[in-house]
Amino acid sequence: MKTSSVIGLLIGLAALVLLFAWQGVATVIGLLGEAGWSLLLVCLFAPPHQLLGAEAWRRLFPAGRRPGVARTLAASWMGAAVNSLLPVATIGGEVVKARVLTLWSVPGVDTASTAVVDKTVQAIVVLVWSLTGIAILATVAPDGKVVTGALIGAVVLALGIGGFIAVQVGATVPFFARAAAKAAGTEYWEKLVRGAADLNAAIRAIYRRPGAVALGCALRLTGRLILVGEVLLAAHLMGHPIGLAEAVLIKGLVDGLRGVSFAVPAGLGVQEGGYIGVGILLGLPADLMLAISLATRAREILPDIPFFIAWQHTEGREWWRRRARPAP
Repeated sequence: MKTSSVIGLLIGLAALVLLFAWQGVATVIGLLGEAGWSLLLVCLFAPPHQLLGAEAWRRLFPAGRRPGVARTLAASWMGAAVNSLLPVATIGGEVVKARVLTLWSVPGVDTASTAVVDKTVQAIVVLVWSLTGIAILATVAPDGKVVTGALIGAVVLALGIGGFIAVQVGATVPFFARAAAKAAGTEYWEKLVRGAADLNAAIRAIYRRPGAVALGCALRLTGRLILVGEVLLAAHLMGHPIGLAEAVLIKGLVDGLRGVSFAVPAGLGVQEGGYIGVGILLGLPADLMLAISLATRAREILPDIPFFIAWQHTEGREWWRRRARPAP
């Protein structure tokens, strides 16, 4: 666990505690209690969201070496569970899902390269989704300063995405590996150079299939659209229904805010503050927005627990398998 992830987690927890103290725990719990157990219906949005995300990743694999739908979904959901339940700053889950497929005999260069490009696809979709929210904001609740600030955040995210893509398609990965090999002068680092070159070539090959990347973006954007339903459902169950445009605006801006603040694990505190801030712009009660944010957390966390356990089981089996092998 990196120090930066721990710091981000602590900051997020502190922000969440302050938001609860501001709105009052009893008030927020009262809104959640008004919806009752039916609020768990938001978890029904998890399977289609995860299926679309897994298929977006699967489509990035070369056609002849594409893993099955079920295995890709399982590995992808395990990665999502790690991102949701552990302080890994949304990066650890990408490593986990690639590793799981590798353990299931999918070539490592394919799992690693597609995971890297899929992370880029996710970032592009967050950018498009946040711009959609900004466009609705400029129409529904025009505020020059707020819209300008949101656009600046979108530009920062776009620049980050552009830099990430430049690193992938350039010779940066092999360059750093060669520098390490020259300094160390060992066979291990020479193998790393060859592996880095293969990974770089595989990533470039994916970008030479723009149709696959575009399809991945379309599938993940559809998944974002589906999650608008959880906001509409939660608000309705709490007795404060909101409109479709408002729900899209909320999800777009909050998802964009979480994208920019990726260093905070699971956007803890950031998401809740975003919901409240956007709600204020729309004239919605802050306690309602905090309660809706917590309801969407149920969709993020509860369906992920079985896949988190499955990941632990998968890693445990691999550990025992390695231990049972005779020493070379």
